[in-house]
Amino acid sequence: MLLSVVIPIYQVEAYLDACLSRAAQLPQEECELLLVDDCGTDGSAAIAQRFVQAHDHARLIRRAQNGGLSAARNTGLDAARGDYVYFLDSDDEPVPEALLALTREAAREGLDVAKGRFVFFDDETGRETPGPAITASDCMSGGELFASQCRAGVYEPMVWQCVYRSAFLMEHGLRMAEGLLFEDELFQAPALLAAARAAASERVILRYRQRAGSIMTSFARSSRWCASYLEVCRRLDALGRTLPPGAAKRALQRRVGQIALSEIKNIPAYGLPPDVAREAMDFARAHLRELSGYALRSGAALVAAQGLLMRLSPGAFVRLYGGNRHAAGGNSDKTP
Repeated sequence: MLLSVVIPIYQVEAYLDACLSRAAQLPQEECELLLVDDCGTDGSAAIAQRFVQAHDHARLIRRAQNGGLSAARNTGLDAARGDYVYFLDSDDEPVPEALLALTREAAREGLDVAKGRFVFFDDETGRETPGPAITASDCMSGGELFASQCRAGVYEPMVWQCVYRSAFLMEHGLRMAEGLLFEDELFQAPALLAAARAAASERVILRYRQRAGSIMTSFARSSRWCASYLEVCRRLDALGRTLPPGAAKRALQRRVGQIALSEIKNIPAYGLPPDVAREAMDFARAHLRELSGYALRSGAALVAAQGLLMRLSPGAFVRLYGGNRHAAGGNSDKTP
C-alpha cells in the first residue's frame, strides 16, 4: 500500500463530512484512511462510523481516552500500513489528486520527506488565499531543504504539508510530542534534519480552514501554552547542538531564536483576557534570561537585537513588537 492518511477526530462535527468526502477520493487500491476517534462528545464519532461502513479503505480506531492531537496522530501512525504516511487534520480539506501525485513522486524518487503547498480558505466565505510560495526543488538532503526554506522565509512547520516515508520515521524513532502544544515544530524540523532525501513541490495538497476564534478558544483559557513555547525552544536547541556546523544548524538556531521571541510577541497577538495576559507575561519574565538567550545565540543580527531588548526591557519589547506573530507551528487549537 502506498499511503496511509491519519485523521484524528475530536469535536469536528461541523467540518468532518467535508474533510472525509475529499479524502474518500483517494484510490482504495493505493491508500487507506485511518480515522482516530479521540473521545469527543459531539457527533463526530457517528459520522466517522457511517463513513467507514461506506468505504472499504477506511478504518475507525477508537482511543480508550482523550489524549490530544499528538497522541491521536501517534495512534494512527502505529496502525499505518502504507509506505508513506500523511497527517490530515479533520477540519481541513485535502486535495486528493495533488496529494496522491506527491506521494507517487516521493516513492519513485525514494524520498524520506516530500513537502507540498497549501492554501488558506475562509470558513464563512470559502475564499482561498495562497500559502507560502514554495518553489519546487530537486532531491536534496532534508537539512538542505530546511535551510533553503528558512533562508527564503517560506518555512512552515505544519506536518500536513508533508508525506513521510513510514520506515524512515520508524528508523529514527520520530513520533509526535505528546502533552505539548506546537507539536508540529517538534516533528517536522527533526524529520527534515534526519532525512537523507527530501524535496519540495509546488503542488497544493491541502486547503487549510481559517475559522474565527479557534486560537482564542484554545489559548485564552490559560497561559499553559507559554510552557510549550519554552519546551519547544529547549528541545530544538538541544537538537541543534548535535548538528555539524553548516547552513542547517544556523537555520535551526535562528528558528529557535524566533520562537523564543514569540513567547512575548504573541501575548497581544492572541488577544488574551487581561488575567491570562498577566499570567503569560509573568511566565515570560520568570524565564527571560533563558528566552532572550536563545535569541542572542541565534546568529541572526535582527533576532539577537530583539533578544537584547527583550532582556533589558520586556515592556518596550512588547510595545515595539507585540502582535507581530511568528508563532510556533502546529494546530493545537483544533484539539485539546
